[in-house]
Amino acid sequence: MICMKKFVCVVLAAFGLAACSVKQTETVPTPSKQLHPWVVYGEESSFADLEPVKDMIASVSVFGNPPREYIDKCHAAGIEVYRAVGGNEESINTPEKIASLVESYVNDCQANGYDGIDLDFEHLSPSVRATYSDFLQKASAALHAAGKKMSHCVGFYPALYADENTQIFYDPAVLENTCDLVRVMCYDMYCAPCIGVKELAHRDDCQGVGPTSNYLWTRECMLYWKERISADKLVMALPAYGNDYKLTGDIAGTQIYAPKPDKAVGELPAPTWLCYEKVNMYLYDHEDGCRHLFYAADARSTECLLQLADELQLPKVGFWHFSSVSPDTWKVTRDWMEK
Repeated sequence: MICMKKFVCVVLAAFGLAACSVKQTETVPTPSKQLHPWVVYGEESSFADLEPVKDMIASVSVFGNPPREYIDKCHAAGIEVYRAVGGNEESINTPEKIASLVESYVNDCQANGYDGIDLDFEHLSPSVRATYSDFLQKASAALHAAGKKMSHCVGFYPALYADENTQIFYDPAVLENTCDLVRVMCYDMYCAPCIGVKELAHRDDCQGVGPTSNYLWTRECMLYWKERISADKLVMALPAYGNDYKLTGDIAGTQIYAPKPDKAVGELPAPTWLCYEKVNMYLYDHEDGCRHLFYAADARSTECLLQLADELQLPKVGFWHFSSVSPDTWKVTRDWMEK
C-alpha cells in the first residue's frame, strides 16, 4: 500500500510539473499596432484626407475646429478624436483659472463629440510643477467622470538627456496616474527655427545644427519614458518634417514639411545616408543663392524608427503631423502595421 501511495504521488507530481511546463510556455498575445497622429484642421481639411488610411488610425488629436460631421465620420470609422489644446503658466496660476479651464474641456467634449482632451503644454517653468500636477489631477477626474479621456504630449529635452532626474514642469508619476495616452514627441532634438534666437539662447536644443530626430536619440527618449509610463499608454510620435539650414553667412534654420528640400537650384543632389543617425542628409544650392543643409525625416528613416518601436515593444506610434506624411512613409507604416 505504501508503495502504491508513493507511485500515485510520483505520477501526480509529474503531471503537475508537466502542467506547469505547458503553462510557462504559453505565449502572451502581442498588442495590435496602432496609429495616433495629430491633425492640423484647416479650411481645406475634411474627413476625405483620412479615407485612404482610416483603417490604420486608432485616434487623431486635432488642432483647429473641425465640424461635428468630421468627428462623427471618425467615430463611424472607429477613430477616437481628441481636442488638442495648449497653455502656459498663466493659464493655471489660480484655482479659479484651473476650475474654469477644466470645465471648458468637459463642455467642449460634450458639446462637440470629442472623446477626450490632448494637452500640449510645453516648456513651462519647473517652478509650477505642484500647481501643474493639481491641474492634471482635476482635469483627469472631471474628464473621466464625464466618460472622456485625457492625453498629454511630452518631450525629451536636453536637460533630461544630461540628467534624467532634472525637474521639469510635469511629474511623470502624475502623468502615469492621470493620462490615458502619453504622446512622446520624438522630434525637435534640434529646433531649426530657434537657432540664433536670442530669447532661446538658454536652450541647448536651440543651438547647433542637426536633424529633428535620429535613431539613437529616439531610442534613449523612449527608454526614458518607458521607465516611467506604462507601455500601453505610450505613443512614440515621429516627425514628418525635416530641418533645413542656410550655411552661407549667419546660420539660419527652418522646418520643411516634406521628405526632400523643395527649393533647390537645378537637380537635387542624391542624399548622404548617415548610418549611425539613420537619417538622409542633403547638401544643396537653394533658390536664395545660399548653400543649404537638409536633414530629412523620410520613409527610410521612419522605417528604421518603426523597427525600433518593435524592438522596444511599443505598438503605438504617431506623426506630427498627418498632412505632411509622404506616400512612401505611409507605405512603410502600413507594412509595419501588417507585419
